[in-house]
Amino acid sequence: MRPELAIKARIAQIRASGTVAQSNTWIGYTHINKNGKKYTYYRLVKAVKIFKGNDADNPTNSQVKGKMVKYLGAKDSDAYKEMKEAISRRNEIQRLERKLHNLEKDVSVASVHRRQRDKQPALTKLLGELVQQVQGLVEEMAWLKREFVSQLKSNPITS
Repeated sequence: MRPELAIKARIAQIRASGTVAQSNTWIGYTHINKNGKKYTYYRLVKAVKIFKGNDADNPTNSQVKGKMVKYLGAKDSDAYKEMKEAISRRNEIQRLERKLHNLEKDVSVASVHRRQRDKQPALTKLLGELVQQVQGLVEEMAWLKREFVSQLKSNPITS
């Protein structure tokens, strides 16, 4: 099986195995002290651009902050475990997509080089034919010169 097909099949397999987290999301946490104990709660956070000032088109005036999307609960909750798996699947898919992109880029560069290499013999053949034609013309010119000189010797021009 070709590597591209294997990667695409693996991506499809990962997508079929469960939910995949959205890009630019991560699991954030909060520590709370309650009755002398420390509790940690988790939530799904998404990156959001916040623009400063009136110029929303200027990216230099923007800042990325996290916005809570979903409460996940404690570390042993099902929601937390499922989201952790979903993020893991997303990261694996992104890694495979980068690998696929690089592989396709390498294939396209190789095909360009192959096309250039395929054109090269045609150019070499054309150049060889051109050299043969020039050599033939040189030989004909030499023959014509000899003929002209011999005719001049046999029939000198008298003025």
